[in-house]
Amino acid sequence: MTRTPEPSTTTPPESPSLRSDAEEAAEWQSRLLLNHYRHTPQAVLSGMVLSGLIACVLWGSAPHSMLIQWLVSVQVMMALRLLVTHHYLHSGGRARWSMRRWWIVAQVQTMLSGTSWGALGLFYAVIDDHTARAALLMTLMGVCAGSAALIGSVRGTLTIFGVLSMGPLIGVLLTRGDLAQTYMGAALVYYVFLVMVKGPARISQAMAAQHADRHDRDRLVARLEDAERVGQMGHLIWHQATKSSTLSAEAQRQLGFDGPTVDSAREVWSRVIEDDRQRVIRLSFQAVARGDRELRFETTIRGSFGLRDLRVVQRFDYDAQGQLSRTMTTTQDITELKATQRELRTLAFEDVLTGLVNRAGFTQRLHNREVQAVLMLDLDHFKYVNDTLGHATGDRLLVMMAQRLGTCLRSQDTIARLGGDEFAVLIHDAVNHARLDQIAGRLVEALSAPCRIDHHDIFVSASVGIAVREPGQNATTDADTLMQQADTALFAAKASGRSRHQFHSEDLSQRTRDRVTLEADLRRGLAERQFSVHFQPKVSLADGRIVGAEALLRWNHPERGPVSPDVFIPVAEDSGLIVAIGAWVLRDACAAAADWNRARPVDQPPLRIAVNLSPRQFLNHDLIGTVTTALARTGCRAEWIELEITERLLLDERGQAGETLDGLRAMGLTLAIDDFGTGHSALSYLTKYPISTLKIDKSFMRDITTRTDQAGVVRAIISMGHSLQLDLVAEGVETEEQARFLREQGCELAQGWLFGRPVPRIDFTALLLARAAQALTPAA
Repeated sequence: MTRTPEPSTTTPPESPSLRSDAEEAAEWQSRLLLNHYRHTPQAVLSGMVLSGLIACVLWGSAPHSMLIQWLVSVQVMMALRLLVTHHYLHSGGRARWSMRRWWIVAQVQTMLSGTSWGALGLFYAVIDDHTARAALLMTLMGVCAGSAALIGSVRGTLTIFGVLSMGPLIGVLLTRGDLAQTYMGAALVYYVFLVMVKGPARISQAMAAQHADRHDRDRLVARLEDAERVGQMGHLIWHQATKSSTLSAEAQRQLGFDGPTVDSAREVWSRVIEDDRQRVIRLSFQAVARGDRELRFETTIRGSFGLRDLRVVQRFDYDAQGQLSRTMTTTQDITELKATQRELRTLAFEDVLTGLVNRAGFTQRLHNREVQAVLMLDLDHFKYVNDTLGHATGDRLLVMMAQRLGTCLRSQDTIARLGGDEFAVLIHDAVNHARLDQIAGRLVEALSAPCRIDHHDIFVSASVGIAVREPGQNATTDADTLMQQADTALFAAKASGRSRHQFHSEDLSQRTRDRVTLEADLRRGLAERQFSVHFQPKVSLADGRIVGAEALLRWNHPERGPVSPDVFIPVAEDSGLIVAIGAWVLRDACAAAADWNRARPVDQPPLRIAVNLSPRQFLNHDLIGTVTTALARTGCRAEWIELEITERLLLDERGQAGETLDGLRAMGLTLAIDDFGTGHSALSYLTKYPISTLKIDKSFMRDITTRTDQAGVVRAIISMGHSLQLDLVAEGVETEEQARFLREQGCELAQGWLFGRPVPRIDFTALLLARAAQALTPAA
């Protein structure tokens, strides 16, 4: 029999949230601090009056100048305390400063007050009038007692005040040599201990205990109220002696009884639906027969609100002879919970954002249905959309991509979103290689079309990896193999330029294994310091002087030998290792720049060392903190370092790039755009951001003396740089003809093999020493 419980027509009220112990402790400390400052005006005003009165009393006995100085200092100090207290209570200071800072202020004020009043005790040594001495003694004792009564709520303040205010007088009494005065000094020590140390400690403990008790009571009451309000729990007690049950109000509501007493167990069992009644009765009798103390089960009842699901806990009490004496049953209405669980089971295999099958549903179909081919899809540069336009825009883009997938595939195909920007397709029926090639090409074309979202034209592309079940493969046992192969093919498609599709082959698997091995070697190389930084000279085209260098990463693998940066840098980027490697390169470059410039003659301009930044370093990490640390640890000045970024970083439309660039520029570093002309070049970026230098990409250098179009591009870049008052650096200069062309066009700086190849730091140092007073003369 299938039944559907009726939904609840009432919504339980929200339960009050319970505060954590840390929040409670912070509130208690805040109350103590507030109490301290609320009583401070009374204490201060009393002190001001009392200081004036004691000054009058001592006027005839103490030196007038000393007494006036003391009185003025006390009054000024107390007036300042009033101002600070007014700021805390009435001028917004309580919200403006943290509680910790106000706690410190209270301690400092206490020390100042104690010191001021302590100075009064020194007058005991310079006055001879016994009445005046007695008045002085009583005044200080009264001040201590008054402080204990008024402002002793801040922990530690009374002890500090007592020691500072009474300490000088005690010292005077103990050193007078008079037995009576020594006794008075000792008595005052005991007085300070009782009034200013022991007493406040006991009071503080009592207050803390009282607060803790109240806190525990409040928590208990809150939990009970929460249980009554939200738990929807009832209870009933079956008394074996009277053969009757006593029901709570909630149990009466759940089971549909009008009164708190039911005289027959049969009436209670009758509320359980007929299909489950015998099972529930059997469970209870079996538990009693075994002598169990507790029984838990779930069932369905027909109560005043229709069919409801209940979670039941029965606890059995037995007499000395082992006979059942009482059964205590707790019932909890879990109808809404069961409905939610059924809904969750329905949604468990669906992606909430796109409506496609999710990873769990994809895995289920992959293993439980026949699969002929698996296509893995990944959106190229999707993360950059999230970083620049925000996750909301990224989510809308994913929805659009899901819709496009639906238009490209058939209804019998499974389309899934596995997470992030990763999609997958299962082809369940037999298709040939040519058909799969056509499907994948259509997917790449559809997903690579531009998207318009909130006035933004978004350009992403897609890469697709394809794995096909070979004849003889088991469709279910080899499902994970197909998945792995499709993933391998996807990686190969991305590595070979993105925006394309790739079929799996054994060669691809080997390349993937090689890539995994290379990443492991990279991690080991970073740990074992296998990397080094080489420096390529940057020269002035006007006179050949070395004006700086570019720091370039090199890797000499102990087994592979020198590994090209074109091979390992992309792997470092994909794995995230580039962040740690980049930070190490920056520190090494800063250390080199500091050494070279400290040794450089004062009449020569400093060398500026250029360091490349990875997009991962720039957008996802605390770049300013990394640069600050590198400069501080090496003693390098910011103006000796130039940071090179790619044009793609300047596409940030959320302002993150601009904020970081402004922060770096404010530190004194110069910023350069590397490989200018090969990316998303735009004048708006050059005027919007604090860029100082353009580096003309080496791809333009090869044919500038033989192709007019290439020469025209370089002329345009140089002219634009001059118009924007930017420095220009030509990369990849290898011939004198190229250098001559650049000079004629007004390019100021260049680097390339014509002027020197990248060399280790020690060799670059030797090069600087050799050419310290000479211009670099290129070889013919």
